[in-house]
Amino acid sequence: MKWILICALAAIVPCAASAGERIAGTNSYIVKEDRWPIDYGTYWRQDNGGTFSVTEGPLEDGFVQCIGAGFGTAGGSRGEGICVFTTGDFAQSIDTFTWEWTIVSTAQNAWKVIGATGKYAGMRGSGTARTRIGSEFRAKRFRITDWEGEIEMPPFRD
Repeated sequence: MKWILICALAAIVPCAASAGERIAGTNSYIVKEDRWPIDYGTYWRQDNGGTFSVTEGPLEDGFVQCIGAGFGTAGGSRGEGICVFTTGDFAQSIDTFTWEWTIVSTAQNAWKVIGATGKYAGMRGSGTARTRIGSEFRAKRFRITDWEGEIEMPPFRD
């Protein structure tokens, strides 16, 4: 009997650890960034707005605004901020989720969910993101951020 319980627990534990759903997607936005020189590099702040599309997972496409600030040096950047993702019909109700992001290395961020409303209320999760230049030949600077990770959605959602 003891071995049956141990085997049953061993089978259940891995399932509980993988309760999250994989997600992946892409943000595309116009860059609105200010920079100021400092003794060892620059201080920057950004407020980038655009759209996001989901390539994997239970999220819907929508609008995104990423806000943040930090320091750039010859050795790389450090900074942090938030991205607010909005889906749904603006005339009805707005469903949002907000990620906190932190620069890990040049062009790579780590993110985690810090809030959600509407059908996303209760969402939890984390992942990584990589940012690249969308095109050097546009009138306005354009960036693309590819993200992936794992989320846990609330049990009852529309």
